[in-house]
Amino acid sequence: MKNKDTNKTAIQIFNQDFKAAMEAKDWDGVAMAFQNYSENLVSDLADAANEFKQTGDRSVLAARGVRTLTNAEQKFYDSFIEAASSDNPKQALTGVDKTIPQTIIDTVILDIQNAHPLLAALDIVNTYGATKWILAKDKKQLAQWGKLTSAITKELEGTIEVIDFGSNKLTAFIPVPKDLLKLGAVYVDTYIRKILVDALALGEEYGAVKGSGKDEPIGMNRNLEESSSTPGVYAEKEAVELKSLTTSAYMNIVAKLAEKPKLDGEDEGRPRVVSKVAFICNPVDYLTKVVPATTVMATDGTYKNNVFPFPTVVFPSEACDKNEAYIGIMEGDKIKYILFLSTGTSGNIEYSDEYQFLEDNRVYAAKLLGTGIPYDNNCFVKVDITNLKAAAVKVEVTNIADAKS
Repeated sequence: MKNKDTNKTAIQIFNQDFKAAMEAKDWDGVAMAFQNYSENLVSDLADAANEFKQTGDRSVLAARGVRTLTNAEQKFYDSFIEAASSDNPKQALTGVDKTIPQTIIDTVILDIQNAHPLLAALDIVNTYGATKWILAKDKKQLAQWGKLTSAITKELEGTIEVIDFGSNKLTAFIPVPKDLLKLGAVYVDTYIRKILVDALALGEEYGAVKGSGKDEPIGMNRNLEESSSTPGVYAEKEAVELKSLTTSAYMNIVAKLAEKPKLDGEDEGRPRVVSKVAFICNPVDYLTKVVPATTVMATDGTYKNNVFPFPTVVFPSEACDKNEAYIGIMEGDKIKYILFLSTGTSGNIEYSDEYQFLEDNRVYAAKLLGTGIPYDNNCFVKVDITNLKAAAVKVEVTNIADAKS
C-alpha cells in the first residue's frame, strides 16, 4: 500500500506538468503528463485489489474511491473492457455502445467539487447532452411590475443569454494498461474517474480563471465587452493595483463589483448589493503575500488570520500567475461564474492514434463539451498584488503626561 505522501507528490507533479503543457499548447506534453500520472494510479489500484483479496476489507477499496456501479455503468465498462482487451481495440470499439453514462459525469463533477475548493464554489452544470443553455444572468430583473414598455423589454433581453458550447471540446487522454483491464469494471471505473477528475479539474479551473473565450471558457480575467485582435478571443482586463488591505484600499476595489454593467443608453450601471467576495490568487502568493497581509497579532500574543476589512473567502489556485489575483462576487457559497459540462451526442471514449510513442500504446480520449462564463462583466476585478504589504498594527500612546509624572 503506497503512502499518501507518494500519491500527493504524483498529483503535484501531474498538476505542474499538465498546466505547463496546457499553457504552451504542447499536446505531447499533455499526453506524457497523463502517462506518468496513470502509472501511479494503476499501481495504487493494483495494491488495493491485492490487499482486498487478502483481507476482504472493503474499507481498502472505499479509501481508493472504488464504488458500486449501476447496471448501465456496469454494461458500459464491460463493453469497454472487452473491446480494449482485443488485439485491435480501435476496430473493436467501433459500433460498441461506449457513450459515457450521465451518472458517471455526475460522480465526476461531485468528485471535482470535493477535491477542488474553487471549483466547488463555481456553478458546474451537467447539461445531460445538451450543447445550448439559457442563462438568466440576473434573476431579480426577470420579474417586473407595471406595463411592459420597450425600455423594460430591452432590459429583460439583457438578462437572458443563450450559451452555445457545441464546438468547445475538453479532452482527457487516458492511457489504459492491459493489467488494469484484468482487475475488473469497478477498478477501471475508479481509474477513469480519477483521470477525468484531475484532468477536467485542471482544465476547467484554468479555463475559468484565464480562458480566452476561443474554443474554451471565458475566464475571470477577460473583458466580456472587448475583443482582442485575435478573432474569438476576448481582451484581458486591466489590473488594479492593491498595495495594502486597508479598509479604503480594499473597499475601493470591492465597490467596482457593486455596479452592474451599463445597458445600451445608460450613462452608468445600476447599483447592486455585494455582501461577500472571493479572493483568488496563486498558492505561493497566498503564503508569502496574502497571509502576511491578513494576519495580525492579538494583545494576548496569539495571531488572528484572514483578517479582511470585508467578508472574503480566499481560494488559492494554480491557474493564477504570481502577482495577480481576482476579486469576485459571491452569493452564499457560490462565486458568480458558471461552468457547463456535457457529453453531447457523442460523449464517447475513443481509441487515440495520436500518442503511439507512449510505453503502453493503448491510449484513449474522452471528449466532453463545455464552456464557462462570468455572470456579467463586472463580477470580477483583476488585481495586481506585486507590492501587497504585510499587515501593520498601529499603536498609539495616550496620557503621555501622566506617564512622565
